[in-house]
Amino acid sequence: MTSAADLFGLQEIDLGRDTRRALIADVDSRLGETEDLVAAREAVVTAAAALADLRRRQQAIEEQLEDLDAKIRPVEQKLYGGTVRNPKELTDLQREVDLFKRQRGKLDDEGLGNMEGIEAAEAAVREAKLACSQAEATWRVDQDELRETRGRAEHELARLEEERQRRVAGMDSQSLGIYEALRGVKQGRAVARIERGACQGCRLSLPTYVVQRARSAVALVQCPSCERILVGG
Repeated sequence: MTSAADLFGLQEIDLGRDTRRALIADVDSRLGETEDLVAAREAVVTAAAALADLRRRQQAIEEQLEDLDAKIRPVEQKLYGGTVRNPKELTDLQREVDLFKRQRGKLDDEGLGNMEGIEAAEAAVREAKLACSQAEATWRVDQDELRETRGRAEHELARLEEERQRRVAGMDSQSLGIYEALRGVKQGRAVARIERGACQGCRLSLPTYVVQRARSAVALVQCPSCERILVGG
């Protein structure tokens, strides 16, 4: 005959199995790249893209400066070379040179500001890469710990599965069926101890005859309130 004590022992094994399975599921949900790691990597990409844009802009500014210098040189040569003597033409040449130089001055200012932006962007890239490196290091440690935890849980679960098979081998199918049915609707706790005349499953007091029958261990006795199998205290 399968006693309530036998089923209580089986319940302890099953609760242990439930705990390990929940732990494995939790670990599985946390294995892989985390949101923090993904965000850190994206920050590096974003910072690098901003730096690349500034460098392209600097290249464009330098090309425009070279183009203006190429325009200024021949005009200055005409202005100061002595080949042009007409006052109006000289005035026009001076105005053209002044215009080019004003444009060049604006580009110089823009280039200086852009260079400052490049320096700041380079610093941002370095900081993002450092933060990403730190995030990856932390992530690797966490992943190793999670895999170790999962391995231990799997080992313990396998041991509990073997122990359960040994336990149920000698149990009658009717008692085991009652236990399994209750376990499915009682959050895994199909068996409850009796303490101070009360069922520890629902915490309600039990009639004296129920307590006596449960302690006699002649047959399975269920709590009148919660229907859990009672094991005498």
